[in-house]
Order: sequence, then structure tokens, then C-alpha cells
Amino acid sequence: MAAIKQLFLGTIVTSKQDRSLSILYDHLLGVDTDGFVRHLEDSKSIKSLELLGKAETDWSMNLERLDEFDYILPGFIDTHSADNSFHCCFPIRFDPIMYALGLRTVHAPQYLNAGTALDKPLMEWLEHYTFKSESRIDADPSGLGARVYEKLVARMIESGTTAASVFGTLTVEANLYLARAFQSGGIRAQIGAVAMDLNGIDSYIETTAASLHKMTAFIHEMNQLVLPLEPHRRLVEPVITPRFVPTCSKELLVGLSKLAKDTGVRIQSHMSEAVDQVEWSKSMWGGTPDFETFDSLGLLTPKTLMAHCTHMDIPTFSLLTKRGVSIAHCPLSNVYFSSEQPLRLREALTAGVKVGLGSDISGGYRLALDNSMRWAVGVSRLRAGAQTAEEKGKQSHAITWKESLYVATLGGALALGLDDRCGTLEVGKAFDAQLIKVGGSESELDLFDENMDREEVLEKWWCNGTRGDRKGVWVQGVRLRSVE
Repeated sequence: MAAIKQLFLGTIVTSKQDRSLSILYDHLLGVDTDGFVRHLEDSKSIKSLELLGKAETDWSMNLERLDEFDYILPGFIDTHSADNSFHCCFPIRFDPIMYALGLRTVHAPQYLNAGTALDKPLMEWLEHYTFKSESRIDADPSGLGARVYEKLVARMIESGTTAASVFGTLTVEANLYLARAFQSGGIRAQIGAVAMDLNGIDSYIETTAASLHKMTAFIHEMNQLVLPLEPHRRLVEPVITPRFVPTCSKELLVGLSKLAKDTGVRIQSHMSEAVDQVEWSKSMWGGTPDFETFDSLGLLTPKTLMAHCTHMDIPTFSLLTKRGVSIAHCPLSNVYFSSEQPLRLREALTAGVKVGLGSDISGGYRLALDNSMRWAVGVSRLRAGAQTAEEKGKQSHAITWKESLYVATLGGALALGLDDRCGTLEVGKAFDAQLIKVGGSESELDLFDENMDREEVLEKWWCNGTRGDRKGVWVQGVRLRSVE
């Protein structure tokens, strides 16, 4: 076993399986040279005192003593963080709303226009912003694409994100630049090469055969990319990514399903996102909703992640639980593009569905998941406000700030199948973490009561914290951000 070389003495915060929060005061956490947590005990335990004593004389060990209102938390896991879907949308019956669907999930190329023109008519936004950023990066993956992706990764690190599920573009070359940006930047990422053979535009669509060939080549190239690395240093992996039902033929979906079974590669897509997309999917499949289409073709599996799922009810959640399918919840994006029906988050969690949180750039205009946590709670409280007293008595739709932290960390790890590696801080897991320092020189939080409980201060950070409070970010024990 590798030797412990990093020690952190102070408050360790991590979510638990029941969605409650564990706050360990005055604990010592030790990280070994391979980046795994090897020690987590009270600072006065025999083993902790032994390690602290060793750190006094062993110059190779680094001991970081945290202040009273410093917290080590797991890194955020963005389950729907960056893709490029805006190029997919000329449906058979042209409709400006349907045209948008599948275009504004979280798009790495769309980071170019994140936060731009969301007040404009949808068609104008797509034509003048979304299409432009997508086509520019596809045309210049090694130049503009590489620059955008490197900046995207840097901003995610600043935001405390340590793992992400990412939609890419159509081409193998552009997606490999995206993967290299995450691997070299030090963040875990599941990279999806998008597949689509229907309802695109002339300059952005594939044949069925070409799409399947591309996906096979992409999986091979992704595996080759990380092959020289030690297994625990392989941060990126491929994901089979049919954009969504309206842009994929049955032949393509059947082929992708077979490829997933043959390779064991994970699957991601969009499902039941907005009323027009739901109806469009039905019209193409003889009245069958998209979740039934995916299910009938073997694409709903324990390795499947579906974004949004806002137009799904409790019986459908039961299907997802039975299949082991996960949901990427994107509350900010849904406010703009699925406002008629928010995700039934409380019901999904109660049904046992694995749910993670997604920023959904650029349908969501903020990359930071702390912002998405606040939106998730806010939207759930609005839903609770619409309940009758009797309904609330049975189960309130509102979630708590602690539950949102769960969805942003452990929930995301479960959704991406990474819970054996990250999502919590415990012995045996990788040290994927962030250091929050409340009240520092760049903090926007003001504390007037010196006797405040540390859990109360943590809640204040949840409400009002900014990146100025984030002083460190680590993935697999490697420090990616360090601010004094």
C-alpha cells in the first residue's frame, strides 16, 4: 500500500447514502501517494496521533491545518455539463419550438455562448449563437476547439467540479481534443461522441453506417488515449451518445444498443425533456413515448444516464429504478426550456432513482454546480408551494440544502457509476475534494457572531458562497487549484 503523504486536520464534510450530511469535526484525513484516502479518524485517535507525530519530522509529508470555518468537501460531479447539441434540429414537420429540442443541453462547444441571448426568440438564439459556436469548433477542433475546451476545464476546476458527463460533437477528432482537455486538466470525464442520422441539417448529419463506424472508432481511440496510464490515473472514458429519439433511426439505435452490450461502454442521451419533444417523439414512433422506445431497444440499462426526464411520472420512475437508469437533473436549464413541468425530483428520489445534478451549459447559463444546487432547492420549494396541505402531509416536494449537496456529490457519483471511486470522503476512495474557507480575504460571506455553529456557517456558504471561498481542488490526490 502506498504511503500517506498528505494530511488535513479539521472539519470533513461528506454526504451519506440516506442523503443526510456527515460533519466530522477535528478529524485527520490522510491521502497516499496514489491519491487515495487511507486514513480518516478523530485527531486524537492513536493512529492519528502517530501520523501527526510523523509529520513533525518527515519533511516529505504535508500537513494542512484547517481554520475553524474551513471545510473539506467532496468535489462536485456535473452529470450533464458540456455538449454541443444545437446542430441537430430540423424536424420533419418544421416547428420552431421542436427545432430547439436537443440543442441546448450542456455543450462543450456552447461554452462559447453561455449566458448569451436567452431573452431572444428561440430561432434567433439558435441561428445566431448556437449553430455558430458548434460549426466553428467542428471546423477548427485543434485551434478554437482546444482553446474553448481548455478554458471550460479551467472554469470547472474553479467551480469545484471534479467529474463530469460531457456531450461532444459528431467527429472523432473534435471529441478527442475534448477528452485530452479533461485528462490533461485533471478532471474525470465521460465523453460522448454524438450519434444522429435523422433530422439534422445538410452540413451536420451522419448516415447510419457512418455513425456506427464512428462510434466504434471513437471508443477504440479513447481506450488508446489512456492505455499508457496507470488505471487510477485514467480520468476519461467514452460514452455512447444517441442525441435523442427524434434524431436517431431505429437502425441506429439498435446498432448503438448492440455496441453498448459488446463493449460495456456507458450510454447517455436526453429523454422526456419538454412537451413538444415528447409529442414529436410519439409522432415518429406510432404514439410510443421516448422512454418506451429506448427501453424496447435495450438502451435503458444500469449504465444509462438520461438528462432531464421532466415529463416522467411516478410509474415511469419505477421503470427507471427497475432498469437501474440514472437521471441528470438540470434545474436552471429546465426553467428556461421545460418550465411547463419541472422534474419531480422528490418523487424520483423516493422511487429510488439515481439522480445527479447538471449545469447543462448553455441551456443553463452558469457552470458552477453550487448555483444548480440552489436552483434545485428553489424549484422544489415552488412545487411544494403548489401542494395542498393534505399532499404536503404525505410528502412535501421540497428538498433541503443537505439533500441538494448529496445530489451534487454522491448522487452524481452513483448516476455516473463512479461511486466506487469518488462522491464521498472515506477510506478507500480517491481524494476528489474541495477546500472551502469561509471568511477569507476573497469571501463575500460576513460572520458577525464568533460563536456560530460550524454547521450554520456551512449552510451560509451553501446559500451565498462564491469561488472566492474555494481555496483548493483535488482529483485523485492531485491539487488542481491552490489559492492563498
